[in-house]
Amino acid sequence: MDYAASLNTPNLTRVTLPVDDRHLPFTESDIPLPATDEPAPSTAAWAKLSAQLARVAEAGSGCHLTGDGGDNLFLPPPTHLIDLARDRRLLRLVRDVLVWSRLRRISPWSVMRAVRRADVDGLSRPVSARPTWLSEHIPESRGQNIHDGADTALLADIRYVARSAHAEIQLAESVGVELHNPYLDGAVVDAVVSAPPWTRFSAYRYKPLVVDAIGDLLPSRVRERTTKGVFAGDFHRGVRANHTRLLELCGGRLADMGLIDPAPLRATVRAAALGAQTPWPELLTALDAETWLRTVEGAPTCEWERLAGSGATP
Repeated sequence: MDYAASLNTPNLTRVTLPVDDRHLPFTESDIPLPATDEPAPSTAAWAKLSAQLARVAEAGSGCHLTGDGGDNLFLPPPTHLIDLARDRRLLRLVRDVLVWSRLRRISPWSVMRAVRRADVDGLSRPVSARPTWLSEHIPESRGQNIHDGADTALLADIRYVARSAHAEIQLAESVGVELHNPYLDGAVVDAVVSAPPWTRFSAYRYKPLVVDAIGDLLPSRVRERTTKGVFAGDFHRGVRANHTRLLELCGGRLADMGLIDPAPLRATVRAAALGAQTPWPELLTALDAETWLRTVEGAPTCEWERLAGSGATP
């Protein structure tokens, strides 16, 4: 909020959306979650997002811009280390390996091993583990090709974000808001990829490429920012407030299809309710998918009837 308040642009009207326990993650919204083509990343946060979008619609806004994709473009994992090794920029490589390992509180040797294997997944998620609730017959995700580097990893990430953003657009459409994601525009992505990979990464500065590109248009407070906010506290509170319903979700369609084992998934939900360290990306993926399946099954369907002398008509 302080960073947002520091922006002093002419004709800018700030509107604050008050939030309370009704907007906690996993809370059911007064606006039903619409069926989308795939699980939307904002499924768990729909109570707050729907309130925000409804406020935008009430204000008569014809277009809503989001910052989706900004972290992916300007705050990526250190996959540039692979490019440094390939180009034999060894002094910069050693320096960056030491910096990133210290930042992540892991051994520099594990980082260097990932660099030697050109292991993009290892550099992107150094401490991730296969979720315990996944069925054994589900294969491990395949990492990037050994010849790939920072550019290929970035584009693969952007493609994933852009595809899932379509579901977010469908969420906004359900409340009459046209949503756009300017960071995912092709020209913006081209501009980012045109820069040498090692200029896009920094363990000392926050999103250096976009800060340098925008320059004095950003307030000095924002240009000097060094940290990224986290919202884990809200999610722990949301799990606690919706504990019973989330435990019921754990034994739903995914379990019936043999994709997950509900027991370890329920154990993770209980631990999250107590405030324990939680693998949020993996947990949200499972809960979002379960919610999406139920939403799709309960969505209205088209009814067709055949008219004499014509084809089927809705």
